[in-house]
Amino acid sequence: MPCYFHAGETNFKDNQNLYDAILMDSKRIGHGFQLAAHPVLQDIVKEREICIECCPCSNYILGYVLDMRCHPVRGLLHQGVPVSISPDDPGFWDYEGVNLDYVYAYMAWELNLSDLKKLVVNSIEYSSVDEGLKK
Repeated sequence: MPCYFHAGETNFKDNQNLYDAILMDSKRIGHGFQLAAHPVLQDIVKEREICIECCPCSNYILGYVLDMRCHPVRGLLHQGVPVSISPDDPGFWDYEGVNLDYVYAYMAWELNLSDLKKLVVNSIEYSSVDEGLKK
């Protein structure tokens, strides 16, 4: 059973849970925006093809990112780190789907059609469904 860890959702610079998630062979990492502060881990994430599940709305609401234009995942995406856009606890936040997260990312990160396509393809490619469903 593949592991999917929630890690790197913090503004504390000394947080080590990204190391733990990578050492425990996580296939995806929920949030992971603290990865921007760890260039060596970025290389490992790219090499192992670990997808970072970015949740822009949640990151903003919780105060981890005060200006969406400065969201660290924006840079990770353009450095070749596999990224997907995901909702975070939609039941808690009382919304459904991922549309608003995509709108925030698109507008603030100045994404183009190619960037959006990559995010969508990543969400399918790195999902936990079987290969038949992915196709």
